[in-house]
Amino acid sequence: MKLLSRLALAAVAALLLTACGGKETTYQYKTQYLPVQLVGSEKWSIIDVNSGEVVAKDAFDNAPSPIVAEMFYVRNSEGSFDYYNVSAPTTPVAGHFGSVTSFSDDGIAVCSRVGGPLCVIDRNGAIVNQLPKEVSQCSMFARGMAAFQSDNGSWGYINASGDTIVPANYNSVNMFLYDDYAMVIDANQPNDSVLNFSVIDKSGKVMFTSNSNEYQPVQPYYINGVLPVMKGDTIVCLDENGKEVDNPIADHEKVDKAGYDDYSRTPSGDYIVIKGKKAGMVDKDNKMLIPIEHDNLIDINGDRLIAVEGNTYHIVDRSGKAVGNAKFYNIHVSEDTPYATRGYIDTDLAAASLMMMFNETSCCGADASTTLMDMNSIVSTDARPYAGSNTLILPQGPYIIQYVFDREVATASADSTSADFNYDARVKCVIISLNVNHCPANTEPSVVHKVENRLGTKGFVLARDGIFCSDYLTAMTLGYDKGIIHANYYMHFNESVPQVKNKRK
Repeated sequence: MKLLSRLALAAVAALLLTACGGKETTYQYKTQYLPVQLVGSEKWSIIDVNSGEVVAKDAFDNAPSPIVAEMFYVRNSEGSFDYYNVSAPTTPVAGHFGSVTSFSDDGIAVCSRVGGPLCVIDRNGAIVNQLPKEVSQCSMFARGMAAFQSDNGSWGYINASGDTIVPANYNSVNMFLYDDYAMVIDANQPNDSVLNFSVIDKSGKVMFTSNSNEYQPVQPYYINGVLPVMKGDTIVCLDENGKEVDNPIADHEKVDKAGYDDYSRTPSGDYIVIKGKKAGMVDKDNKMLIPIEHDNLIDINGDRLIAVEGNTYHIVDRSGKAVGNAKFYNIHVSEDTPYATRGYIDTDLAAASLMMMFNETSCCGADASTTLMDMNSIVSTDARPYAGSNTLILPQGPYIIQYVFDREVATASADSTSADFNYDARVKCVIISLNVNHCPANTEPSVVHKVENRLGTKGFVLARDGIFCSDYLTAMTLGYDKGIIHANYYMHFNESVPQVKNKRK
């Protein structure tokens, strides 16, 4: 299924960060500060990981974003976003944005106000540049470049001045996150099973092209100068010219021989090792750095780690010595809004785009016969993160696609140390969500009304209570709440339920 192949590649960054020839833990944002929830509090605080001190205690009701260049954003009580500087963590630098990205290391971010265009702002909240009106969404900047989507749905790259460096000629692209090369998905695909991809440099020069028959990408980023791909059943490394090269981090021979149950390489070149149910850390020569006595260790930035003891976390240095006295039970290191979207959409285009994602018999590549086995390529090899959930969640441009199965995707063992996929689980519903909080309040009823009026062209007629049915007994329902549009596609009409339509104030 072509759509599932593209979804798999779009989602792989969130599911898998695998170094060539072995696992590598990677903290995406090199930072001195970490948003946490302290033990005994439901509010969010910020700690300095170098000193272990709490620099903003119980300051926020909602989780702050990753803190880059001392800047972060938080969703406020109105549902919009405010930017802060960690030097004055309770006073917004700029606020009331409808859509935002994190700051980059060079101190710029992309954001928009409701009804407004995308802009680049600096650490003072001042507008540096307004992006071209045809840019519908844009990633955070990395290495001076950001990925952007044009009105026609294609992707390219832009610089902080708003200049298009790589025209929007690709189906999808990835950020120059760790290196000066990026993998892009070509616009023309030969058939439903083969995926063409290219690697380009920051000028847009195509370094090489390949396809999934030759190499199957396992992550979309170059790290340590190479791109890991599957060649048959083996992971190999490709350099920027597409040549197979030695693994640049293949320095784990002594760690291999030590007989650990599992290990992962940190960006600093050390190894978090697992023995039984405990974790520690060794260097590449297997010299013990942190004794194997913690429930888990999470690398932060090379000099600091999070030590996990039961449900409690604390900061330690590379020797395992505690840093500060802060105890916390939750951390926030993910990017909630990887793309900022301009503060308005073309409702006709949005409705038409949503209509293209389904027909009478299938939605987003899945139909009534689709099982987890058919979608095996979009899940990671470790079943534990999926245990207990019956849903796979995948991004597709501005949409979030949720595949809901008739049973849990994976089942954990009695001691929760392992889990098995339920490959015979069958898709029973597909939920397409579109967040339009960044747009005027009449956006979601307009889009839903236009889709409902066009459902007849897809073979769906109103059956009852806002439920539309096809001759194949599939069903569609549409609704919206809190600025998010939901289009639910049911494989069987008798399982469908109507949705609420709550307009924003």
